[in-house]
Amino acid sequence: MAGSPDHLFNLRNNFYLGSYQAAINNSDLPNLSPDDAVERDCLVYRSYIALGSYQLVINEIDSSAATPLQAVKLLALYLSSPHDKESTISSLKEWLADPAIGNNPILRLIAGIIFTHEEDYNEALKHTNAGGTMELCVFPFVFIFLSVSSLSIFLLYS
Repeated sequence: MAGSPDHLFNLRNNFYLGSYQAAINNSDLPNLSPDDAVERDCLVYRSYIALGSYQLVINEIDSSAATPLQAVKLLALYLSSPHDKESTISSLKEWLADPAIGNNPILRLIAGIIFTHEEDYNEALKHTNAGGTMELCVFPFVFIFLSVSSLSIFLLYS
């Protein structure tokens, strides 16, 4: 039995390969379901973040946007305002504690990214270890790989 086509395959592929500009340029996808449209927008805005366009993301995502988009905006706020990190982290912790939105996979992924930047690895893994999406399933393995790689480099050069 064939499943429905994955309309976001090329967009995800460009994003995961680091071709952020290609992801942005090829994001005009018609006839997406509402959930797919939110996922598309998350990937596009995360591409803008990867390219350093934090303010564009902050300006374009308004307060009525879906939770995943709000989480992406929170990441842009975190990366763009080093002096406001505490308020951003406080908002993130509030959202994660909210039973209505705390289980959102994009919110949990953004939490993992932010807590990793903060070097709070226990919190990062706490919010990403339940899986649910490919990125959440891979997050702990990438984390371990990077930890082992940096340890190996440290030991090699010490």
